[in-house]
Amino acid sequence: MKNITKYILIFLSYFIFDIVLATIQILIIGIFKNFNINLQSNILFRNLYLIIGSLIYLIFMIIMYKDDIKNDIKEIKNNWITLLLKYIPIYLIGILFMSLSNILVQNITNMEISDNEQTVRMAIKILPLYMSFSVVIFAPIVEELIFRKTIRNIVKNDYIYLIISGIVFGLIHISGKVDFNGILMSIPYMIMGFDFSYIYYKSKNIFTTIFIHSIHNTILLILQFIGG
Repeated sequence: MKNITKYILIFLSYFIFDIVLATIQILIIGIFKNFNINLQSNILFRNLYLIIGSLIYLIFMIIMYKDDIKNDIKEIKNNWITLLLKYIPIYLIGILFMSLSNILVQNITNMEISDNEQTVRMAIKILPLYMSFSVVIFAPIVEELIFRKTIRNIVKNDYIYLIISGIVFGLIHISGKVDFNGILMSIPYMIMGFDFSYIYYKSKNIFTTIFIHSIHNTILLILQFIGG
């Protein structure tokens, strides 16, 4: 019971972190505004503040799982290529179903992209330094530790774990108003959540999904930079 409580608190810390980070940023901007210094529109400040804040939470998560991370590194360091090659096909199947569901959802909602995708694309244009760090490093590590490893530590039943992990991963990608269209647009994210959860369930090594998640995000980021 003690361990379950610990993992629930770790899970909740992900959401608390966002609130605290945003609150501190508002306070800092307000303080400097009293000295006629406008940090609200200072892109360098926003990039550095968000990177530093994210690094602090990333370090916190690594400390929370330091023993598990050490063990997973020992296990994967000599056969990481084999593991990736083994699970890349499962990832590609997930991409296929994600793409098909995306087409279906777009036809139902008459929305080309989700609010979350719009937010991400705008953030990449405004805060490219932070978003590059967040998309390629922060999100793959933290999201896999939270939505795969932590949920797995809380939920022991295999099927319930896969369902909860996938659904929660999809729902956290809803930006703005939570309505019917928003939930529908989260379905492709849920499918990738199920896919990553299944890979972790089979591999038992969090670095398998961290690597694949990072590769996935890096490809999307490069395409976004190319496409503008």
